[in-house]
Amino acid sequence: MSATVFHNPFRPTAGAEPPRIIGRDDIALEFTESLNAGIGAPARLMRIAGPRGSGKTVLLCDLRDRARELGWKTAIVSAGPNLLLDLRDQVADSSLATNASVGVNAGFVSAKVDVAPKESSLRKLLSSAARSAKGLFIAIDEVQDAPIDDMRAIASTVAGLPAGVMDLINGKALTFLRRALPEDLAPINQVEVALSMGDSFVATGLTIEDNLLSRAAKATKGYAYLVQLVGYSIWQRANLHRAKSAIVSERDVTEGIALAEARFHDVVHEPAISGLGLNDIKYLLAMCEDKQQSKSAEIARRMGKKTNEISSIRAKLLQREVIQAPQRGYVQFAVPDLDIYLRDNAEEILERF
Repeated sequence: MSATVFHNPFRPTAGAEPPRIIGRDDIALEFTESLNAGIGAPARLMRIAGPRGSGKTVLLCDLRDRARELGWKTAIVSAGPNLLLDLRDQVADSSLATNASVGVNAGFVSAKVDVAPKESSLRKLLSSAARSAKGLFIAIDEVQDAPIDDMRAIASTVAGLPAGVMDLINGKALTFLRRALPEDLAPINQVEVALSMGDSFVATGLTIEDNLLSRAAKATKGYAYLVQLVGYSIWQRANLHRAKSAIVSERDVTEGIALAEARFHDVVHEPAISGLGLNDIKYLLAMCEDKQQSKSAEIARRMGKKTNEISSIRAKLLQREVIQAPQRGYVQFAVPDLDIYLRDNAEEILERF
């Protein structure tokens, strides 16, 4: 009798949907309740915020799947030069209804709004589609990269929000999105992370002691991508000795966390600072002198500049989701351990300039 073959249950790939999404149940519940409640329900206009790797795209895909289960037709596209073409292709391939919901993920923001087709080629396509479904859900990923004309075309289909439509037509997309119900993707509770990771190990024939599981969960910092990456690396190490022992060892956890952290540097930290200028890096290094939040005025002092002289740097780093503004006059790193990475590699990073 052949031995059962188990596959790694963790999915540390950008946008890849894990077997189970954790820590977002409240958002999913509010979304599905609003779909059932009808036009005007608050979560039909929703924006989802969070830094890269916090699970925005995965959550949008989950919401799309939930809409499908409720009988909605769905489409999901990435913002870019072919946004409307891609959207039209997906809409044309489906039987879509005119009572619609639109999802938008801006990397930092996601929104769903009711759509009522009017007079345009896109709206005619929607209105000519089959009307058998309960509605249409469209998810647009990374909307900050969308051409403004495409966003105008989509915004012009929004019903009951004329001011919001005009905001987009005037190029003020963020004003429109601020009208949406905000959902910030905070770190996932570590107890929930540990429980989920433990279930994943057990389901694939491995067991792990509670203290090691807590250590693994702590290493993720509640960050969605790190949950998958740490779990993947530990599972991979433990799977090597499955034939002799199906118990996850302390060495598996130690080496798995180390591998995950190294990989996290490559796929998250490096891309986060890629393309930044010297002054941008100096701004970030000035932030590294603080444990958590940094005062903007203090950053300027450390850089030998006035606060207004670094405002454009701050704006750029905020837009790229490298930093966040938790309160007026303060900033903090948006990505876990980016400060540690910058401190440990400051000399090498500065040599690039």
